[in-house]
Formats: sequence, C-alpha cells, structure tokens
Amino acid sequence: MNHTPFEPRQLRRLPVVLATVSLSLILAACGGGGGGAGDAASTPSTPVSAVPTPSANLASGTVTGFGSVIVDGVEIEDATAKVVSEGSDGSSSTVGLKLGQRVRVEHDGKGTASQVHVDAAVIGAVSALDAANGAFKAAGQWVKVNTDSASGPVTVFGGGYSGFSDIVAADLVEVHGSAVYSSTRAAYEIQASRIEKKADINFVRVMGKVANLNTTAKTFGLNGLVVNYASANLVPTVATLANDQFVVIWGGKDSLSNVAGTPTLKANRVRVVRGAISDIVTGSVAQLGGLVSQYSASAGTLELDGIKVSLSASTKTTPVGKTLANGSYILVKGTFNDSGVLAATDLHIRESSTSDDTARIKLKGVISSLTDASSFVVRGVPVDASGAALESSCTGVTLAEGVFVNVVATAQVGTDVVKATRLGCVGAPQLPVFAMREIKGTASSIDASAKTFKLTPTGRTAVTVVWNDNTAFAGVSTTTLANAEIKVEGYLNASGALVARKIHAVGVADHDAYDKPAIGSALAKAWGKYKDRK
Repeated sequence: MNHTPFEPRQLRRLPVVLATVSLSLILAACGGGGGGAGDAASTPSTPVSAVPTPSANLASGTVTGFGSVIVDGVEIEDATAKVVSEGSDGSSSTVGLKLGQRVRVEHDGKGTASQVHVDAAVIGAVSALDAANGAFKAAGQWVKVNTDSASGPVTVFGGGYSGFSDIVAADLVEVHGSAVYSSTRAAYEIQASRIEKKADINFVRVMGKVANLNTTAKTFGLNGLVVNYASANLVPTVATLANDQFVVIWGGKDSLSNVAGTPTLKANRVRVVRGAISDIVTGSVAQLGGLVSQYSASAGTLELDGIKVSLSASTKTTPVGKTLANGSYILVKGTFNDSGVLAATDLHIRESSTSDDTARIKLKGVISSLTDASSFVVRGVPVDASGAALESSCTGVTLAEGVFVNVVATAQVGTDVVKATRLGCVGAPQLPVFAMREIKGTASSIDASAKTFKLTPTGRTAVTVVWNDNTAFAGVSTTTLANAEIKVEGYLNASGALVARKIHAVGVADHDAYDKPAIGSALAKAWGKYKDRK
C-alpha cells in the first residue's frame, strides 16, 4: 500500500515528525471551544490552569476514526488522555470524541496522547439557509456541507440530523470544519466535517480573520459579523488586536443580535491564535490538515486556517501530478520561522476516500451492538459491512458482540452509517492493551470515594466499572448513576475492571438508534433507510 509522506499509520511505528509547538499555534478549527457547548457529555468545568501542560508534540486535523483516536489517518493512543473543550470563561470541560470533529492532540512523539482539544468552528443558531448550495448561516457565519470525499472529509451529521434537509432556521448547532476563503461570498466560510444539532448551548462561538478593526468603537468585522469586544477578555493578555489576525470569539448564549440590519456579537472573550505574538517556537515542526485558502502559485504561498505556509522547489508534494488549488484539503509538514510562517517540507493533497489512506474511516474495537452479520456498531459508529472484503483473520470467526474487529470504511451521504470496504478480526491473544468496548447495563453499588460501581448487563454477570477525571459523562452524572440504564465505553485493566472513557444514559448517543432493534421497529428502519438505498 502506498502511503503519504506523513505515513498515516499508528504513530508509535513512525519516525517523529512533530516537535515542540505552543498550544495556540495549531488551529485545527482555531482555538478551544466546541464539543461541549450545552453538551451533556461534558463533566463539570475545571480551570484551564488545572489542565496538564503541553507535551512535546502536536497533531491537528479531523477525526477520521477510532482505534485510539485517528486524525486524518494518523492513529494516536488516547486511552489515558484527557479530552477537553474550552468554554467562554476559559475553563475546560471533559468531553467525548465524535467522528468528524476537529481536534488538536498533544502526544509524546511515540504515539501516546496526553491531551486532546476539541475545537468547534461555529456554535450558535441557524439564521439563513441556502439550499441551492448546501449552505447555511449560523452565528453570522456561512457553513457549507461537503459530499465529495476528494474535497475533504464528508460532512458527518449528528444530534438527530441525517443531512442538510433536516436543518431549519433557529436550530442550535455545533459545527466542526476548516475555514476556506470564498470569492463568491468575499468572506471565509466553514466547510463542515461535522454538523450536530444541539438542544441547548452555553455560549456562542465563532472564528475567523479580523477586518475593519475600530479601536475607538471597540469593534471589528468577521465575515459579515460585527464583533463588539469592549467588554471582552483578550487572550493571551500580551496580544494586541490587528487586522488579518485569526481569532476565536466567545459570547453569551444570547449575545448575538441584529443592529441596523447587521448581525452583531457582544464578545466576552477573544483569543488571538495567529503566531505573531511569540506563541510559536521558532524552528519548531508542525503537521496541519485543512483547506487551502489564498493560494498563490507565483509567490509560493497559501493559508491553512489563518496560518501562512510557504512552498519552495524543495517541498515534496504528493501525489505526483495532483494539482494544488484553493479549496484543496491537504496535510502539510514544515518548520515555523520567527514570523509564524510554516516553511513546508512535505505536502500531501487528499484524494477520494477509496484510494487515499489518510482519508478513509478506520475503526478498531469490540462490536458493541450487532443486528446481523453485516450491521453492527464499533466505537460508537454504525457499520454496514455487507460489501466488505473479509481478511483471512476473519476465517471461521462468527461476528458477534465482543468480537474485536478492524474496519476500513467510507462515509455515506445522508446517513451516519459508514460503508465498510475491508473487515479484519483480532483474536483474544492479540488484543491490544487498550481494546475499547462498550457495555450496556444497569448501574448499582456506587462508591463515590473509590469512583467505582457495578454494571449489570441483561442476563450477564456484573462487571466493575472505574471512572476517573478523564471520563466523559452524558445524560447522567456520578450522583444519578444508581439504577440508571447506561452504556460504558472503556478498556479492561489488569484486574478485569472496565476503566470508563465515556458513560452515557441510553438514548443520548446517536448510535443508540442502532442498538439491536426489533424487526419492524423504528430503530430497525434506521438500518433499513440506509440499506434500501444501496
């Protein structure tokens, strides 16, 4: 199999290609936030100062699978990592990871992550729809849906959405994606990798480039949105706002209003994330994934989410013959200079998910819910394996709950079911140390001081569950666990206890709709809706 210069396999088998970079450098979807705004998946907030200090290496991009966490094809072990999102007050909340989210991963260079930052691009209410172009406006920002894998990650929908047609005005949404300049709109828009409907939000969040800065009125423009920062905390505190800086902005949930026909956001926090204020270690190396903007072949420059990248004759570009252009989804590796410009050494242009190993969805884990031999859930992702090529490792294996599988798949438009192209099986002796599994049952015997409880699946022996500060809760809390019907995702420790990474009330997660449905039930139709269209 041919690989890109970034060798998108498990990082512990790779040469180290990332060096020290400060947290605010890697934009992913620029800055903190997302993933937990009004999301029951978050645990109580903790001060950012309580979050572990950055490790020496960072990877930035889109979640394209789980093995651990897989970011644009690169697998990084996150079983012991803290997954967090940043709130409008600067606090941090523990959240669960989802397919299509934009993340920044701190890791040790050997494939083990210490912290994962979930970065939403837009959080707010839908105010306008452009059905002809598959786009909508939320929090004053234009968002477009992507259905072409060659153009970037296909948009994943969640929270009850299955496609663009489900979105209506006034919906609250959380959008993940990469910013790209649109000459048609004369502004940046977000090409969404994930769009999730929210029941509620704690704050509005947007990102983009500062324009029309007015230091007297304390306002600036952001893609047609007017931001009033008079009452906002500016971070880092040494920053000074300037035009063309890339920023992340937070406001209260009711901070967006219409002033003289112009959407206006009253900000309570503004984070500057450009590298012009010593937030980059000169000479450091970074790997970024995202959409190309402002590409100039003559100047040999482009932008990725506000970061300027310089190209040269020595830049290795793959695949050979592939054309680089505005809107291309790329992975780029290089070294930063003291002006915050990334001098690219390697650049890979994404192709379709059927041929590009960096673009395909990969899932490694235990089957948690099986409707039939070709319809099951792995790592919270429903899989249709009816057309998958079986590897020899699956010879004689009967697929069932508890069987560990390796899935290579492609995203499908209009459904959250992924289509498997290849399926491998792993026997018990070869299981990875952190083999992730999800178990459904009833909680009892809660010991808050020891952070343990018993989980009893229907008709099966109870297992001991251990939770810790890295555990994300959704729809249930440590005080409401008793007798709750829940699902726990985690790995078995040396004592046979299930170390919980996620605990959620049954019915909260999207994939619960595929939980062994009865024939003819509404849940069964969720599978049928997909399979009938093939």
